[in-house]
Amino acid sequence: MLKPDTPHVTFVCVRNRVRSTFAKFYLENVFRKNGERATVSSAGFVPQVLKDQLAEAHIPFPEPLFNTSMSRLTREFLLERGIKVPENWRSKELRPEMVDRAALIVTALGPQKDELSELYKASKAKIASIRELSEENGYLVSEDFSALPLDENYWYHAEEDPRYVSRVLLEWERTLVSAIPNITRKLGMGKKTFVTSDRSTGPSARSGSRVTPRDSRP
Repeated sequence: MLKPDTPHVTFVCVRNRVRSTFAKFYLENVFRKNGERATVSSAGFVPQVLKDQLAEAHIPFPEPLFNTSMSRLTREFLLERGIKVPENWRSKELRPEMVDRAALIVTALGPQKDELSELYKASKAKIASIRELSEENGYLVSEDFSALPLDENYWYHAEEDPRYVSRVLLEWERTLVSAIPNITRKLGMGKKTFVTSDRSTGPSARSGSRVTPRDSRP
């Protein structure tokens, strides 16, 4: 049973199969290895802008949209970093009780942040995008709706195409590590130094990298 004062962060992407579930298991591992009591969850939320884009291109949503397994590529990416995901893990849709429970909600996309802030006005102050928290100013392929072909293979490209998904996961590893200081600040955890992973690969990550939460404006 989660104690009422336990810091809890929820990551949100579209179908909870790649970005948000990577962040959930990755940051959960960081907290566990450093003896932190903070907890992490993840969920999916489809923003209206994506619904409109797919409707215009006559691209249907998968059935079921949620309660599906993690992307194989995400599972393998995590395993390369020493993080094993339970075989029975299934994706979830963001629900009101999850919003209530979280001290911080981190969205993959700016439109998700904007739409959730309207849907849950009382929780607006605790909803932020990964771009904001990582203080990223450059291009992020994971935000670019035009990076994927609008055809019958859209969902394969978004969740299973090795070139695209690997690029997205490497980008998310980098931005998540950059966001950790602001995430811990917003969770009220104070200044800490974290070992972010046992093993990282690729040009954007180094094994055993450390992140020191910094003071920043609220």
